[in-house]
Amino acid sequence: MKRITIKEIAQQAGVSVGTVDRVLHKRGEVAEKTKLLVLKIAKEGNYQTNVFARNLKLNKTYHLAILLPEDNEYWKTQRKGIEDAASEYESLGVQLQFYTFDRSNRDSFLEQSNLAIESKPDGVILAPIITDEAEQICAQLKRGDIPYVFVDSNLKSAEPLAFIGQDTFQSGYLAAKLLNIGFDNGHQAVITIYTDFDSLNKTIDERISGFKKFYLEQGWPLSLISELKIPSGFEIKEVKEWTINNGRLHLFIPNSRTHQIVKRLESTQYEGLTRIIGYDKIQLNVDVLKDNKVDFIINQNPYRQGYLGVQALYKHLIIKGEVAPLQYMPLDILTKENVEFAN
Repeated sequence: MKRITIKEIAQQAGVSVGTVDRVLHKRGEVAEKTKLLVLKIAKEGNYQTNVFARNLKLNKTYHLAILLPEDNEYWKTQRKGIEDAASEYESLGVQLQFYTFDRSNRDSFLEQSNLAIESKPDGVILAPIITDEAEQICAQLKRGDIPYVFVDSNLKSAEPLAFIGQDTFQSGYLAAKLLNIGFDNGHQAVITIYTDFDSLNKTIDERISGFKKFYLEQGWPLSLISELKIPSGFEIKEVKEWTINNGRLHLFIPNSRTHQIVKRLESTQYEGLTRIIGYDKIQLNVDVLKDNKVDFIINQNPYRQGYLGVQALYKHLIIKGEVAPLQYMPLDILTKENVEFAN
């Protein structure tokens, strides 16, 4: 008879792998009802503890270094997912150390990355949004035989243990499709690009490439698409003059700053925009979505990304299990009507 795995027990019981481990190995507190359910499923599935115990190094601490920016709600939500997952594996010795960096500063990313490597972690979770520097850091991690997991952005050439996030090219393609629903010949669109963060961010480039690919596949000229470069602290009049000169527009905001653009455009009293799409379910974006000022938000579920990042390292380091190299997040489309029900 085939023996049930810890993962299968967790799925059937509707709990995490960490919770199952605490029940089976009597570590930490678990609700009595949950404990009985887990034990029942394990018994019926012919689970044997020693199958797991052979791979478990007791009394070992696993230090995970986390390299993330932390300047807005998106990244803070990512961090919360990482912290919650780590707390479930705390009884197995999982400990976190965060190294936060400035997204607009390459040196900040390198400095924090080097500090993380110097700490000699057992595993690393990082957002490789600054491409060239991320490749340098990954080369160091590989030389040190330190497994690393990517969240949010992917660098296939760096060969991480796992990538957890959206297919950024496809999300940009989807954004173009949504903006052009009902316009058989294509519609003029503006892509906003912040020069402080976006210019360093590979994810933004891939979204924009996907957006343009949709136009090309429809046989529409790329001249319909314009890019609006936005410096930090740009003035309202610049946006007003630019948009009015281009008539009625559709707006693609390939980052989490949708609310900022909307507020700036409101102050110009410009009414030419017909459709707006942006990214990330942060509260300020939810507010403008509910207020009918934005049509669509593409949600990346950063909490789930962070949670799965820790889970991937747990599987690799502790139970020596297989880790799926590509773990794509759904391209969740949020509207005013469904945003309250989204994760």
